[in-house]
Amino acid sequence: MKPVFSAGSAISALIVVAFLLVTSALASAQVTTADLVGTIKDTSGGVVPGVTVTLTNEATGVSRSVTTSDGGAYIFTSLQPGRYRLTAELPGFRKVERTGVELQVNQRAQIDLDLEVGLVSESVLIQGTSPLLETQSSVLGSVIEEKQVQDLPLNGRNFVQLATLSTGVSGAGSGMRGTIMSGTRPDDLRPGTELFANGNRESSNNYLYDGIDNNTRLTLVIVVRPNVEAIKEFKVQTNLFSAEQGRNPGAQVNVVTKSGGNTIHGATYEFLRNDRFDANNFFANRAGQQKPPFKQNQFGGAIGGPIIRNKTFFFADYDGFRQTVGRVFVNTVPTVKMRQGDFSEVAGTIYDPLTTVALPGGGITRQPFPGNVIPSSRWDPVTAKLMNAYPLPTSAALSNNLVTTHAQRTEQLPRPLFPVEDGDDQPVYVPSRPASRCVESRRPR
Repeated sequence: MKPVFSAGSAISALIVVAFLLVTSALASAQVTTADLVGTIKDTSGGVVPGVTVTLTNEATGVSRSVTTSDGGAYIFTSLQPGRYRLTAELPGFRKVERTGVELQVNQRAQIDLDLEVGLVSESVLIQGTSPLLETQSSVLGSVIEEKQVQDLPLNGRNFVQLATLSTGVSGAGSGMRGTIMSGTRPDDLRPGTELFANGNRESSNNYLYDGIDNNTRLTLVIVVRPNVEAIKEFKVQTNLFSAEQGRNPGAQVNVVTKSGGNTIHGATYEFLRNDRFDANNFFANRAGQQKPPFKQNQFGGAIGGPIIRNKTFFFADYDGFRQTVGRVFVNTVPTVKMRQGDFSEVAGTIYDPLTTVALPGGGITRQPFPGNVIPSSRWDPVTAKLMNAYPLPTSAALSNNLVTTHAQRTEQLPRPLFPVEDGDDQPVYVPSRPASRCVESRRPR
């Protein structure tokens, strides 16, 4: 019997799908946005209900308004991190305006305002206030702000290095070399992501990218490492995580990217490193070879602006990475005489196994090859061909006689993500796959 689907069941399925999409968006918003709460009082300390409280994003001009409750309380939720302007007004009281309200990722800030009796046309302006304290949450952590991300030097433009500014966090170069997150493995030369928070292992961290899970399931390293020019700020939490986070006992690293505003802003960059002023490698120099090649280019840019002023905005970024690096290897291969069966350079005697004779009293005896030279007639034909697969030595030494330069060319050209924002909604990404390729060649120089 074929199943029968009614219109009602189809509608129910669509409602369930829509519900799941909305709840997932809200769940991600909880860790990438901020909340603002407070109480409005008069000069006598009494709460004032019915006050119109307006919060305006200074960059985008988008505003939201709420009315205080009977207890004089107001609340704004799911706010994008950034700078805001807060106003409160009620007939019979002077309008209060507070500028420079800086909200950070995953913050629940509190601002209480006092209204003074007067005309609505009169206003009280509050400027130059101190940073907001975290009084609504017990989470322990710190926020790495946009200025720190932009101004502090980063080797390889790896933002993870800045996480070590947080209390109890170390790593990003101070861990053991050769681990999967160190950036020193020959099979994984991506910038290191090792962080040790409060004694936890480097695999105990949780990385979020605009609230999206940013961890590989196999090695637990970062999947997408955002461009430094695209980072608005990121928060490193080390203890007492809120309910929507946790999962890992280490640090929670939550990166929030920039968004567009009413004005066009952007940047371009090019960072160049090469071997022009480098000294030659010791072993390559001793072998009379040229210094290994090294050239690194890291380039890109970012731009953001309005599509519809005070409503819809765009932001796009691009980061390219090209590197050619030479590594010197020292190995031991057969000498030229050994390739011809002549082992006269080796101390000791090589005996002919076909001349073995058993002695009457027990034991054996055999005759040495004259001059330690094995005639070609005694060579195994397969082994003779395999001998030619060995490269010729670069020196006359018996050991460490082959110095080669392993040149690796890496090219990472990730395609950009285009977050398009509409008012206070969360950014919607138009993703694309990163393009990356690595070409290796090994050659004596």
